[in-house]
Amino acid sequence: MTKDLYSIPDIIMSRLPVYYQHLKKLKESNKTYVSSEELAKLTGFSSSLIRKDLSYFGTFGRKSYGYDIFCLFQQIRIIMGFNYNKKIILIGAGHLGQALAYNKGYIERGYKLTAVFDKNPKLIGLVINDLEIKSISDLENYLSENKVDAAILTVPEAAAQKTADRLVAAGIKAIWSFAEVPIKVPADVLVEEQLINEGLCKLSVKMNQPRINKSEVEEDFDCEQK
Repeated sequence: MTKDLYSIPDIIMSRLPVYYQHLKKLKESNKTYVSSEELAKLTGFSSSLIRKDLSYFGTFGRKSYGYDIFCLFQQIRIIMGFNYNKKIILIGAGHLGQALAYNKGYIERGYKLTAVFDKNPKLIGLVINDLEIKSISDLENYLSENKVDAAILTVPEAAAQKTADRLVAAGIKAIWSFAEVPIKVPADVLVEEQLINEGLCKLSVKMNQPRINKSEVEEDFDCEQK
């Protein structure tokens, strides 16, 4: 690898999971090599973009052969950090939290879900995915006694920032947040925010494009100042 992985541009990082998934399928099909043109057909990215992305990390292809699928798959797996173990906890055991607790993708990506927390007395003590739901009041004690690398946040908006502050104060350096409000953390804490309602808004806008045009907007909304 030729570049500092800390400096990976976000736009390249966003395409790595797409490469990973297609290479995984190709590897399972026992295919040995794949060209950038073949990857372009699978991913929808241009072959030149794919070559540029992959060259950021080093030289993987062989002239007249293409990319060694197994080698490239393993290298991307390493770049994405799937090869080292990470312990993660989940805070918020409502419907979304429970669905995330049963997510089958953790192990493949190097994560181990070690604890689930909630404040609802009706949920505390229940078992989901072999983990007994703990009281949120025990959060700091648990973190002081167990090494945890990241946390999943599925709490209501009103509790999001307070919970994030508690996690940061306890030493958590990475948060995967499903709260519908942005959370503020120090610069050395990583946050990946999944704003579900924002996604619904984007989908609605895209779905609306075929049925709306500029004249309709002008007819429905008179924004001129009187």
